[in-house]
Amino acid sequence: MNRSLLLLIIFAAVATYIPRFLPIYLLRNANLPMWFRKWMGYIPISIFAALIATDVFFYEDAVELNVLTNPKLLPSLMTILVAYKTKNMIYSILAGVVAISIMVWMQ
Repeated sequence: MNRSLLLLIIFAAVATYIPRFLPIYLLRNANLPMWFRKWMGYIPISIFAALIATDVFFYEDAVELNVLTNPKLLPSLMTILVAYKTKNMIYSILAGVVAISIMVWMQ
């Protein structure tokens, strides 16, 4: 491996790690207000929802809300329904995998 490539990888790793580490390190002893801690609790689910929404609703570089033309929409709705009814993550994952497999098989 080339030395400059190795340095590039190391610097990229450090540049990725620092923004994640610094807030945790600097705020480790801080007594943050309850409203702020509650607000911070919503960040992971918000990011996850944004990632899922872009994958489900965008089909062929456009927003596609038609169940007949977007093959990801119906399996997503079925997964949400199973998750809501059963409150069981394993059943939800299995329902999603089975639903998307059926949609891919039918195409």
